[in-house]
Amino acid sequence: MPRAPIITPEAVARAAGELLAQGKPVTNAAVLELIGGGSMSTLVPLLRAWREEQKERCARDEVDLPDPVFEQVRDLATRIWRDATEEAQAAADALRRDLRDLRQEADQQQRELVAHLGTLEAERDGATEQRDQLLTRIEDLEAERVRAAAELTKAEAAAEALREKCAFLQTALTTAEERADRAEQRLVDILQTMKAEISEDRTSPDSPAGSDGAV
Repeated sequence: MPRAPIITPEAVARAAGELLAQGKPVTNAAVLELIGGGSMSTLVPLLRAWREEQKERCARDEVDLPDPVFEQVRDLATRIWRDATEEAQAAADALRRDLRDLRQEADQQQRELVAHLGTLEAERDGATEQRDQLLTRIEDLEAERVRAAAELTKAEAAAEALREKCAFLQTALTTAEERADRAEQRLVDILQTMKAEISEDRTSPDSPAGSDGAV
């Protein structure tokens, strides 16, 4: 059975409520520590949604507070907002680093695939050269068979054996060419997939470009 996710909206809300009850700032790191693990990229949007919900609830439940209490609440809110902003910036920086590492890994894989494709193409060219050499040899043997009329039967048997060997090598060459073609197609598919993933990362709301404007 698939393992249930650790970070859920309910778990985030419980952890945030516990931090507020303790008079501690609700930051990404503090919530993640209370939950007991998980991905920062999963936590950030859930905690942002919780903060928005708290703002809306406060707007609905506004009450008149004494000035000292209001000042304490305002100071606490300012501290929470500052800490949350710092945490959000740290999370965004971490996401940028992760994206950079993924791009570097993708570039390395692409270089390796291109090198492997070059090896396969070289092997295919070598097999083609061997095929041409064998075809030339077959032609020479056929001419020798014509000249050696006295050994016609023996020469025909030898030629047949060589033709079978040529057919085997032709099949092996065809298989090698098909493997090279499939490898080339896999490379094209992988490159297209990487381009699509990078494009999705750039346009995703959770990407650095999409999260810089809001906490």
